[in-house]
Amino acid sequence: MLDMLKVNTLLIAMLSLTVVYGQTTSLGSLKSLNDFKESYIPLLSRYEIKTAEVKSGQGLYQALKDVGLENAMSLEIINTLRDEVEFSKLKLGDKLQAKYNEHNELVECMYSQVPSDKHIVRWNAKKASWDYVFKEERTHWYSRIISGELKKGSTLQADLLAKGLEPQVVNEIVQVLLCKVNFRMYARMGDKYDVLLSERLFNKKIIGTKVLYTSYSGRKAGNYKAYYYEDAEKGSTYSAHYTASGQALINAGLRYPLKRLHVRSTFGWRRHPVTGRKAMHRGVDLRGRTGAPVYAVASGKVIISTYNKYAGNKIGIRHKDGSSSYYYHLKRRGVRKGQWVRTHELIGNVGSTGRVTGPHLHFGFKTRRGKWMNPLNKRMIATPKLKGKRFEALTAQVAGLNGLLVDLEVSKVAKYLVERIPNLRDESSFDWLNVFSFTAHASSLKDD
Repeated sequence: MLDMLKVNTLLIAMLSLTVVYGQTTSLGSLKSLNDFKESYIPLLSRYEIKTAEVKSGQGLYQALKDVGLENAMSLEIINTLRDEVEFSKLKLGDKLQAKYNEHNELVECMYSQVPSDKHIVRWNAKKASWDYVFKEERTHWYSRIISGELKKGSTLQADLLAKGLEPQVVNEIVQVLLCKVNFRMYARMGDKYDVLLSERLFNKKIIGTKVLYTSYSGRKAGNYKAYYYEDAEKGSTYSAHYTASGQALINAGLRYPLKRLHVRSTFGWRRHPVTGRKAMHRGVDLRGRTGAPVYAVASGKVIISTYNKYAGNKIGIRHKDGSSSYYYHLKRRGVRKGQWVRTHELIGNVGSTGRVTGPHLHFGFKTRRGKWMNPLNKRMIATPKLKGKRFEALTAQVAGLNGLLVDLEVSKVAKYLVERIPNLRDESSFDWLNVFSFTAHASSLKDD
């Protein structure tokens, strides 16, 4: 009797089922209950999936329209992602996916900058709010050395591009060495260079590259080495290229206003996160926890230290070259108008005063002619020289990198394979001494 009731219930469900995922199921084609179980997909599990890629000239708002989102919904999704995704790194080809239920309601939105990493915003009906989920598929980091010698008429940049490196990676290498080498004056045929790369692979494709070490030697140019220092704190502005003695390898007169750098909102036209209206954003919004210290990017005189209902607690500093920097939404202002401040002096703390959705620092910059500009176009550093525990950490990382360089050179001659190290989610917490304590294994395998 119970089995007949189950069969009748299933038959009723079958009669109500017309099209499931684009396929029609007919009663005549089903000869048994088992046939039904195999062919039937519950109607309530049906979702409509829309996909798109970021196109040339699009911002994230425009791209989200391609998966069916209106401005108000796009604003909710973007506000949920701001503290997790760096929108300053939005690029052509980034993937978007929206999932809708049978009532055409958005239940999930996915954004991906690289194939292995997915930023998911999912509707939580119980809390009546959006939840953020990060999903990462397994990837591996592989290390390799690129070596070369300048030929007649060649340049370092042209050589590296010819070896298949991406333009942004080549630019990073050249910019690091430019701090020490005047290529225009001293580069000569026969100059030698080495670059140690760590490349992230997914499905046999490179999806990320770190420049860990660079060296350049020439009769006129001299001999120089640079090491990439990875700070213990994720997103730290101290993570950069240094000499073994801790000197920063970047030509910049400005310091970062925060110890960490995560861009929540970029410079230029955008939808305001509170009003939803299109407006010019004359600065960048940097993620920061409430109370985090805010520093002057350069020495100068405080020209503004006040409060208004939009910017909240705000500070403005005019620097020696006539340019000005601005700091909004502060929890506390630590300097007064007319006061002189030093480079990297503490001037306040991150807050959420004024018209905001949450704690962050709005950082703005004006040229000496009074025109707003993108602050990220100014080259900045965390410190000109590492000291204390950070210098100790750099010294340990340099030792690890030098050991890896030896292992890789040996593997070329002895046909050894350096052990492949799987990717870690929190890359900033890498223990470089362990990562670079590779074990060389004798092998008759050919290189991949």
